[in-house]
Amino acid sequence: MFKDIELRALRSLEWDKLLEFLSQEAESKRGKELCRQVLPGRERAIVNVLLAESDEALALISQRTGMSFERLPDLEETLNRLESQAVLSESELHACRLAMSLSRQSRRSLSLLDNEAFPALRAYLPTLADFDQLLRELNEMLDDGGRVKDDATPHLRGLKSEVRRLDSKIKDELNKVIHSQTQSKALQEPIYTQRNGRYVLPVSAAQRHVVPGIVHDSSQSGLTVYVEPMPVVELANKLRIKEAEIEHEIARILSVLSQQVYAGRDQLSQAFTSLAELDAIFARARFATKYDGIKPELSDENRFEFISARHPLLILQSAKEKVVPNTVSLGGKDRTLVITGPNTGGKTVLLKTIGLLSLMVRAGLLIPAARGSKAALFTQIFADIGDEQSLAQSLSTFSSHMKTIVEVVKSSTVGTLALLDEIGVGTDPREGAAIARSVLEHLNDSGAVTVSTTHFGQLKTLAYNLPGMVNGSLEFDETTLSPTYRLRTGIPGSSKGITIARRLGLDEKLVELAISYLDVADAVIDETVARLEERIKGLESKESLAQEKLTEAERLTQELQLEIDRERAQSEETRQKLATDLKEEFTVAFELIKDTIRNLQKEPSISGAQKAKEKMEQLKRELNWLDSPAKKGEKAPVKLSVGDRVSVVSLNQRGVIEELPEGVENNPRGIVVVRAGAVKLKVPASDVRRISDGGQKSEKGRGGGNAGKARGPAPGRVYRNETNVFVRTERNTLDLRGERVDAALIKLEQFLDACLLSSISPVMIIHGHGTGAVKDAVRTFLSNSNYVSKFRPGENYEGADGVTVAEL
Repeated sequence: MFKDIELRALRSLEWDKLLEFLSQEAESKRGKELCRQVLPGRERAIVNVLLAESDEALALISQRTGMSFERLPDLEETLNRLESQAVLSESELHACRLAMSLSRQSRRSLSLLDNEAFPALRAYLPTLADFDQLLRELNEMLDDGGRVKDDATPHLRGLKSEVRRLDSKIKDELNKVIHSQTQSKALQEPIYTQRNGRYVLPVSAAQRHVVPGIVHDSSQSGLTVYVEPMPVVELANKLRIKEAEIEHEIARILSVLSQQVYAGRDQLSQAFTSLAELDAIFARARFATKYDGIKPELSDENRFEFISARHPLLILQSAKEKVVPNTVSLGGKDRTLVITGPNTGGKTVLLKTIGLLSLMVRAGLLIPAARGSKAALFTQIFADIGDEQSLAQSLSTFSSHMKTIVEVVKSSTVGTLALLDEIGVGTDPREGAAIARSVLEHLNDSGAVTVSTTHFGQLKTLAYNLPGMVNGSLEFDETTLSPTYRLRTGIPGSSKGITIARRLGLDEKLVELAISYLDVADAVIDETVARLEERIKGLESKESLAQEKLTEAERLTQELQLEIDRERAQSEETRQKLATDLKEEFTVAFELIKDTIRNLQKEPSISGAQKAKEKMEQLKRELNWLDSPAKKGEKAPVKLSVGDRVSVVSLNQRGVIEELPEGVENNPRGIVVVRAGAVKLKVPASDVRRISDGGQKSEKGRGGGNAGKARGPAPGRVYRNETNVFVRTERNTLDLRGERVDAALIKLEQFLDACLLSSISPVMIIHGHGTGAVKDAVRTFLSNSNYVSKFRPGENYEGADGVTVAEL
C-alpha cells in the first residue's frame, strides 16, 4: 500500500504522464491497461526481474527479433463467462482460438532463446501452453473468420445443402412471376426483395389481385404492397424450418466447443495473463528506444549515480538533443544535496529527473542515462514540488508546503528519498531559511537521501559545516542572461537577481543602492561564489583545450597506425608473392628429384648414385635455392680463408672451407667448397658464416665423425661414407624400432639372409637411439657376421646414429 504522501509524489513527478506514453507502446488492450496500472515496486528481487525482462526484450528488439502481441484479444469477459460454464458465441470462441494460437507461437519463439542470455523471458515458457488438441478441434469447426463451417458436421452439411436447394427453387418461382406476361404488368419493379425474412414482390396496390399471395408490408404511400406469391409460401415455410434446424445444430456445436474450452480454462487464463504481461514487457523495451534507455546497476546502499541523465518526459516531448544531460551522485557519505541558482535555471527539472528515474527503476523501466549508472532502491520517495495550495482546505502556499514537509519529516528514515523544491518559501525569508535549515539537518541525520532547491543564501554554508551535506548549483551564462542547465556540485550558486537587473537596464545607481542593502554576510558569500564560478570557468576552458589536443593526438595516432598497418600489409603481400614463387620453383625441383629417385631405384649402383648427385647439385645451381638467406638482408662480406671453420646457414651444418675461389669476398654468389664430416658441400659465399674457435662445437656425433665411437663393433670394419649415396627402398631397409634385443636379432638375421640371396647391398637397419641396447646389439652382430663386409652409422640426412648402413 502506498501512503497518501507517496501518491502525491507520483502526481508531482508526473508518473501518470509517463505511463500514458508507455501504454502507447503496447499492442493489445490488456497490455495497455497493464502499462497504465504500473506502480513502483519495493522488493529488490522483483525489481531485478523486471529490469532483466526489459533489458532482454530490448536486446531482442535491437536484433529485430522482437515478439508481436497485436493479435491478442481481450478475454477478460469471456473468461468470466467460462467460469459460469456459459455457451460461448462464435466470436468468443474465435477470440479464444487467437489467444491459444498466440500462446503456441510465443512459446516456440521463447524456446529458441538462449537460456543464459534470456533467462527472465524464458521464465514465461511454463505459463504458455501449446493447446495443440484444442486448437485442432476449433480449427476443424470454425473458419478463418470465426464462423462455424458449413461442413463442420455431416448433419449441418446436409441442412446447408437443403437450404441452398430451397432458396434456389424459391427464386425460380419468383422469376416466373417477374417474367410472366400477365403478372409482370402488376409489378412496380421487376425485382424481388425480402420483408420480415420472407421473399416478396413489389406489386401495385391497384392490381393486387393479379398476383395471389400473402401481403407482408406496404409502402408509406400505400401505392405498393409487398406480396409473397402463393407458390413460394410453402417453399419458404420449409426453408424457415431448415434454417431453424441449422441454428439448433450450430448451437449444439458451440456448446460442445465451449465445454472443451472450459476444460482448458485454467491454462487459457494463465496464457492470456502471461501474453498480456509479455506485451507490457516489450512495450517497456520499445519505450526505452525512444530515449536510449539503459539498465542501471542496483546499488546495495542507498546511493545513486545517474550519469548523463535526462528527464524522460522532456525527451519524449521535444528533441533529445535539446535536453541537457546532467550527472548527479548522492547517497552513502554525502546524503543531502542543496541546489542553488537562478529561477528557470533547471533546478526543479533536475529534482524531477532524480525522482522520476528512481521511480522508473523500481517499476522495471530502463532509464535515460549513460551506461555505468547506478540506482538506489529507495523504499519510499517523497516530493514537495510545485504549488499545492488547497482552496478547499483554505491553506496558503506556505501552509500547503509545510503540511507536506511535516509528513516527510515524520516518515523519513534510511531508504527514503526526499525531494524538496524551494523549501521554506512563502513566508518571511529569515523564518523560512531557519525552518529549511532545521528540516534539512533533521533529514540528513535520519539517514534519508535529500535533494533540495533553495534561494536562501544562509543554506549555502551548511555544506561547509555539516558532514553529509553537499552544495550544488545550475550554471548561468551571464553574457546571454540564460541558464545552461548544467549541474556543478561542490559550489553553491547565486540567484543572479542583481546581475539580471543590471543587464536588463536597471539604473546603475539603483543597482548600487540595492547592493548596499544586501546583508553583509550574504554579499560576501555571493562575491565568493562569483569568484569561484569565474575560476571554474577558466579551469573548464583549459580542460576543454586539453581535451581537444588529446583528441587531436589520438586522431594522429590512429592515422599513424593505419599507415603502419598499410605498410605491413604491403610487406605481407610481397612476402606472400615470394613464397608463391619459391613454392612453384620447389614443385618443379621436387618433380625432378622424384624422377631421379625413381631412376636410381631401378638401377641402384654407385655410378647411378653419382649421376643422381651431380644432377641434383646442378638443379640447386639452376634454381639458386641457397641464395634465399642472403635475400633476407645481405650483410657486408667477411674475409674467408681456406681452413676457416664456418656454418652453412641454409643447411644448419658446420664444416671447414676446403676450396675458395679468388675474389669471393666481392661476389656473394661465388661458390665455396665446405667439408662437413665426410660430405663436401658447394654453397654460395653469402650462405656461409665464419665461427670462432671458442664457439665451435665438436663434430663428433654428426655424420661419419662418430663412426669410430660406435659401441660394440670391431673398429676395423667401420667405414666412412665418402661418395656413396644410399637410396632407401622397402627391400633394402629393416625397421627395428620398438623391438626387444632378442627379437631384433632374429629379424636382422632373416633380413640379411633375404638380402644376400637377392643380391641387395648396401642395406639400412633403423634401430633408433633409445637406451642404445638394440643399436649396440645390431652393430656387434654385424661386426661378427660373415655376411657383412663393412658398416657405418647413418649420415645426418639418413638418420645419423639412429641407423646403421651395411654392405654385404
